[in-house]
Amino acid sequence: MVDRQKVHIGGIKFSEELVQVTVACKAADDSSIYQLLHLLAEKNINIPFLCHSGVTGIPESSFCVDRSELGRVRQILNFSSFQNEHVNIIQSVGTLTLFPHRNSLKLLGLILHFFGIHKFPVHSLGTSISAIALNTDYSLLDEIASKLQNVLELPENHAPFRSGFRLTQIQS
Repeated sequence: MVDRQKVHIGGIKFSEELVQVTVACKAADDSSIYQLLHLLAEKNINIPFLCHSGVTGIPESSFCVDRSELGRVRQILNFSSFQNEHVNIIQSVGTLTLFPHRNSLKLLGLILHFFGIHKFPVHSLGTSISAIALNTDYSLLDEIASKLQNVLELPENHAPFRSGFRLTQIQS
């Protein structure tokens, strides 16, 4: 096996346990996702992850909400313009966020290769200049992070992967 130098990154963080909802529009000009997002906002449902894709020609949107919000999201879906055959719900996902530290493209390729080799599921993926956010099975986050440390170098003073506190929005 070739001895590779680890890629230095700024950090890794885990989300709380989330539910991922993926909705496919009926046509390229279907605006029902905007109506759905408006309904979620009206109910003060936080969306910590949102990703839109048009790769197949039919727009598809994936978003994550806290697990405790699944019942309210299902109610909204039942009364929105989406039909059941256009909705996929994954009930236990976690967002693994990696902070690339100037290695964004190199890190993205490494992470996708890593997930493929280890057969870890990638339910959705979003990137920005400062982070790569990947949704996978919540139960696998610790195992993934442990194995990632074989190819990634974290800062010496890295904080825990999981947040020590939980934020909640107070309804007024």
